[in-house]
Amino acid sequence: MTNRRYLIAIAFITGFAFVSSFTVKNNRDETSVFFKIDTLATNLTVPWQITFLPDRTMLFTERPGQVRLYRNGKLYEKPALQVNDIKAETKTGLLGMVIHPAFNQNHFIYIAHNYGENNHLWLRVVRYEFKNDSLINPRTLIEQIPAARNHTGCRLVFGPDQKLYISTGDADQPILAQDLKTFNGKILRLNDDGSIPADNPFIKNDTAHKEIWSYGHRNPQGLTFEPATKKLYATEHGPTGGDEVNIIQKGGNYGWPVIHHQEARAGMITPLLEYTPSIGPSEATFYNANAFPQLKNNLIVACLRGESILRIEMDKGKVIKQEILLKKQYGRIRSIVVGPDGYLYISTSNFDLPESKGERPYDMILRLRPSYTKDNQIAQTISSNNKTAKTENTPAMMFKQLCASCHGDKLQGTETVYSLLGGKFKHGADKLSIINNISNGIINKGMPAWNGAISKKDIGRLADYMLRESIK
Repeated sequence: MTNRRYLIAIAFITGFAFVSSFTVKNNRDETSVFFKIDTLATNLTVPWQITFLPDRTMLFTERPGQVRLYRNGKLYEKPALQVNDIKAETKTGLLGMVIHPAFNQNHFIYIAHNYGENNHLWLRVVRYEFKNDSLINPRTLIEQIPAARNHTGCRLVFGPDQKLYISTGDADQPILAQDLKTFNGKILRLNDDGSIPADNPFIKNDTAHKEIWSYGHRNPQGLTFEPATKKLYATEHGPTGGDEVNIIQKGGNYGWPVIHHQEARAGMITPLLEYTPSIGPSEATFYNANAFPQLKNNLIVACLRGESILRIEMDKGKVIKQEILLKKQYGRIRSIVVGPDGYLYISTSNFDLPESKGERPYDMILRLRPSYTKDNQIAQTISSNNKTAKTENTPAMMFKQLCASCHGDKLQGTETVYSLLGGKFKHGADKLSIINNISNGIINKGMPAWNGAISKKDIGRLADYMLRESIK
């Protein structure tokens, strides 16, 4: 299998001062994009997914468990659905939502949410019928997808083939992303009634889940089909950088955790685009409307850690140019969709612990309309480099890639994770305890299990490094 990789270096530019009506001016005047921004809804709590009904009613999910309606400029107080058995902890709760391609005939809407059962955290996908502004007649299509406080997915999208595609995270058990007997770290493909398509790649594999379309994923949170080519694109969160944009192939192995960042191995697919430092890519969509002709056929990505929108200009599968829009203007951006009017609609994800402080006014839904007023702000251009660097597998590098996002690059901790300096290991400060914690994780605390993902020798080296650095 021949794979292609582009290594992307992001040169962040500071000092942006956008206002509610602002200009993004590119180097080429014919591709300039100018926005006016309308605030549609405020005081929300992590609106995870926006979607539109054929009558232009907006629906969106809030992670604590509500599906809300916005119609004719009004946010309805009464939710269309309140999920009662929701499990909303840090990254979990009510997540993806999509309407059926034949909604006008069947009124079906699909949602994904986490739930607890037998002291475990799971994910399920449920089909509802939309009637009288309510979601009724739930039918579970798939459940007992392993979940965790981190890396639980889950984006839903219907393909041109009328099949339902579902992204799942590795649930803090990285090695299971390579295991076809589990749902961890996969993209799944179902018929609209939850049955398994006869042409799925592992349909004849007796030891694999037949729902699997691709595997070896860490935490894919964006799924979108390119209109011209019908190819499926996915965005994925990497370990301390190494975020990805992938073109998804039937039966493809995307390598996690065996390879990541710029690494490559036979039989595993490296990303089309890779981002270090992290941009936290969430929902993605191809722009195929008329309100912004400059964005036609561009891949648009909502960025969480990057607090921005990523614009990727494409030409027949080739990346021409990339730009960062709305940099640090509205905080973390979770959902981005194209409305029936051709405008862009985004949701913020600022009440999004532990990455953010959860300060009021919580979260918003914003509408981006064309503007023809030119200010002096410019877009941030991303440079690309086709060279692939070799990653040195030192203990310091392993710590940086696998541990630093939570524990800090020098074990100093973060706002949500305590410092390890001075040998303050709360779950055992001797080497054997640290090896056990690295190997098996502390899943209920959000610490992944790295057993099998890295060798026992490297786990030992990593433990030695942590002990040594903690007492410097």
